[in-house]
Amino acid sequence: MENIEKRLAQHPFLRGVSGPNIQLLAEDAVPMVFKPGEIIFRRGKKAEFLYLVEKGTVAVGLLKEKKGPVTILHAGKGENLGWSWAFAPYQWKFDARAKTRVEVIALEGRPLLDKMGRYPLLGYEVMRHLASSLSKGLEATRHQMVRAYHRKPEKDWIYWPQPMF
Repeated sequence: MENIEKRLAQHPFLRGVSGPNIQLLAEDAVPMVFKPGEIIFRRGKKAEFLYLVEKGTVAVGLLKEKKGPVTILHAGKGENLGWSWAFAPYQWKFDARAKTRVEVIALEGRPLLDKMGRYPLLGYEVMRHLASSLSKGLEATRHQMVRAYHRKPEKDWIYWPQPMF
């Protein structure tokens, strides 16, 4: 358990979280490894974990779209994946696929939520870090939308001429 505590304490997502709270998190932490191309989670499925990426790169987006996969962001070493475990209806909103070999520490969502309710400081610390991560994710999505907006228009799009006054 000591090794997992040390790894959690060193992960940037948990920077500044107190020692006793790291110990609480370590109780439900599970190291996992994903092979290149392996699906980590799938949109619409039950969200069960918060993944703290230690090594590798993960593509997050929508895998099954008419025109092919849409990647919104890439998560790598020091980043986290998966916020849906914290919010009803506890289902993934996106897909995640390992681009390379990925090593994570997975924190099980249900026990984590229970502990966050019992230990308010832990709840505050985790939600503060989660809010920061959500903000970064929203910013990445906004940039993706801007890039999509500025692409060459498709044939079936209708454009209205600019008024000339």
